[in-house]
Amino acid sequence: MKDRVVALRGSNPACSGFMNRRRFLSTSGSGLALAAAGLSAAGFRTSVAEAATASSASARRRLFLDASVVEEKEGLTRRFHALQKHPANPVLIADRPWETGKAVSGPYLYGTVLKEGDRLRMWYQLINRGNHIGYAESDDGVHWNKPELGLIEHSGSRRNNLVVSAADREATGGECHNPSVIHCPWQPDPDRRYALFGFDTGVGRPRVAFSADGLRWRYAPDAGKEGLFRSSDVVNFFRDHERERFVATWKTKNRRGRAVGVAWSEDGIHWSKPVDGPVFGADDLDPDPTQIYGMPAFPYEGLYLGQPWIYHARYFKDGPYSVAKMHEAQRDSPRHIDVQLAWSWDLVNWTRTPERKPFLSCGPEGAFDDGMVFTARAPVRMGDRLFFYYGGCDKPHDEKRVKAAIGLATLRVDGFCSMSAGADEGWLITRRESLRQPRVTINARTGNDGHIAAELLDRDNRVVPGFSRKECAVFQGDAINHELKWRKGGFPDAMDSSDLKIRFWLKDAELFSYQASR
Repeated sequence: MKDRVVALRGSNPACSGFMNRRRFLSTSGSGLALAAAGLSAAGFRTSVAEAATASSASARRRLFLDASVVEEKEGLTRRFHALQKHPANPVLIADRPWETGKAVSGPYLYGTVLKEGDRLRMWYQLINRGNHIGYAESDDGVHWNKPELGLIEHSGSRRNNLVVSAADREATGGECHNPSVIHCPWQPDPDRRYALFGFDTGVGRPRVAFSADGLRWRYAPDAGKEGLFRSSDVVNFFRDHERERFVATWKTKNRRGRAVGVAWSEDGIHWSKPVDGPVFGADDLDPDPTQIYGMPAFPYEGLYLGQPWIYHARYFKDGPYSVAKMHEAQRDSPRHIDVQLAWSWDLVNWTRTPERKPFLSCGPEGAFDDGMVFTARAPVRMGDRLFFYYGGCDKPHDEKRVKAAIGLATLRVDGFCSMSAGADEGWLITRRESLRQPRVTINARTGNDGHIAAELLDRDNRVVPGFSRKECAVFQGDAINHELKWRKGGFPDAMDSSDLKIRFWLKDAELFSYQASR
């Protein structure tokens, strides 16, 4: 993979525009890190509080990634779940002359997949004497078509599916590495209904292009030659609809090597960073050869979910940066890249699974993806499953003549984490919820002899009369949207149902999420 790391301006963090994780954590309590980034601690606290208020005001499904969902539990295990690779993989391969190159031969994601109506649209990465963006469409998410668009001249012909290309910069005004395509139907200007964010190697910074249809792109002149913000070459963007802003994760570095920073913007042109340095990196629970190569992120049920690309390679310990020093330090490392799962409430403070197991693993030896995997910027929902597209490579990082193709992995909706019970019954009590009706929707599955039931509790954990587990219709089976009910169809008129807890009883079952009636 193409790689570019921005060096620190000196080894002393006090003299650098970057902050490592230790310095950020040591100063954030006093507000120094935020002040250095041009954001007051009071203003930062206000923005986080506003986000929390907006989240609680809407009816969301509660995910067990968020440890604060559960007040108490007994006899249950919190389980994290990995993606399942599709048996038809790879779903997109190199079958066009412009898709093969010397460094990376074949298509991969870095990229975006969007669902629009019944059609899926994919923008994927190619490296062949520069960066190119290919386009494909699908009706089922497995079988893809590469339409001949006639937009970009490559090797003397326009008979291709390219939409942005280093071979024809004049057609769009730039080139793109890491294409993040965002549909912007709220834009009053019809020529800006789609935005393409990515790293322009000609400028050396991220840039943005706009389009009316997602195919015919033109880079924004108001971003100029300066680009959007200072970053290394791996960037991922998404739209935060609740906060009405664009968000980017960008590659920087800390003392462990590659790491991830964050930036945001209201208009996609003018950007700010809460901290001009990493907010996410390898920590002391990670093995020594661990770096964060990049991290696509996306909003999901009030959380921000991240897909950190874990680069299993050592980084040099001392002195200024150089490519030779970096390669020497990683020489005896595996240099594979797989994907873990991370989550955050505010884009600055992130959590990962304690065991640090892959969310998406490399394939077995000889598979098209046995060297590296990189996920698209966000999944798409297809029925009861989330489709995660990814680029797979057959060799580790920095190997020559890497072959690439695009794969598909899936997960049940909300299936990131579950509360699980075995043969012995267990229970959990949620934090207080406001219920308009005595109904709770669950995403769950049970074994043949398993069950899930619920009861409503007051704030002192006393069962609310009429809403005990004995009066609840027990759930058995597998459903992402099952409504638990009690014999009584409504609350008494005099009852205050705005401050209730839910106790779930599980046996041989998994509970992935729940939603209180609003």
